[in-house]
Amino acid sequence: MNRKAFIRRGAAWVMGAVVSTPAAFASSGGREHYMDIPSSIETVEIGGIKIHGIMTGLVKVKRSHRNQSLGISAIIVDPSWTAWMPIYTWLIEHPEGLILIDTGENAKVNDKNYFKCDQINGFVYRTILRFKVKKNQELPAQLKKLGFSTDDIRWVVLTHLHLDHVDGVQFFPNAEFLLSSVENRQPTGNVPCLLPTWFAPRTIDYQAISLAGFDNGFYLTQAKDIVLLPTPGHTYGHQSVLFLNNESPVLFAGDATFDQEQLLKDKVAGISADKKAARDTLKRIRTLGSDTPLIYLPSHDPYSATRLVQSSSLVV
Repeated sequence: MNRKAFIRRGAAWVMGAVVSTPAAFASSGGREHYMDIPSSIETVEIGGIKIHGIMTGLVKVKRSHRNQSLGISAIIVDPSWTAWMPIYTWLIEHPEGLILIDTGENAKVNDKNYFKCDQINGFVYRTILRFKVKKNQELPAQLKKLGFSTDDIRWVVLTHLHLDHVDGVQFFPNAEFLLSSVENRQPTGNVPCLLPTWFAPRTIDYQAISLAGFDNGFYLTQAKDIVLLPTPGHTYGHQSVLFLNNESPVLFAGDATFDQEQLLKDKVAGISADKKAARDTLKRIRTLGSDTPLIYLPSHDPYSATRLVQSSSLVV
């Protein structure tokens, strides 16, 4: 994909459907005060394959961002914040090659001039998010702890283009990036000028498959055990990654929800670009979880890594 074309497709928050088509405001409870977020790396072996949950820092958002609300207009003026939440990425030691799901944050995000290349989106990010990221939490340092380098990664699957999921792209110049074609065509809230000039992801168009709740997806591996699934709502082209195995299938859900409770209670976050699609996505995931003992792992759920280690499945 042409770099200039990619930059032209960058969408400002204030121009997206989040503002132009607000939904009715509804209050939402939800667990917002988290305690004892696990250490930086949690590892488990499922179906003979090692999976690592790697925390690349912390983020907090406005409560109207996480909970049901009018969208970005309400979020910007909201004075209340959630507690700190983890920014998880996931590494799968697959026989066909190392697979990384999202790239997390980097320690420069709090630098004064970090958003100099895009001051409009920079203003929005500074207004609605807070980050805590140390240099030793960036993926190169974390992978080194596991005995890998960034050059060892074969595939990087991006769930979507929000900053806390792509701000480590720069560390992986030799990996193949996979992004849904819809996310590529119609991004929301992304900051293209912060991505490396060489960034040109392989865009994915889904094919017909047969899974409970899903009739299309994309098999990444020849073994057909890693499946990319369309889970739109948070962004128009958001995708999740399903690891199929004979023990406990795992869904790496990105920002489909902020935590498992939102999924079970059918709570759509205020930041969702398409609330109708988001609600349909939650229904599809619950259908999948009712058909198989699914481990559900959103990127910002403080209990995701614990559920992974304990093989704690979704109870629908």
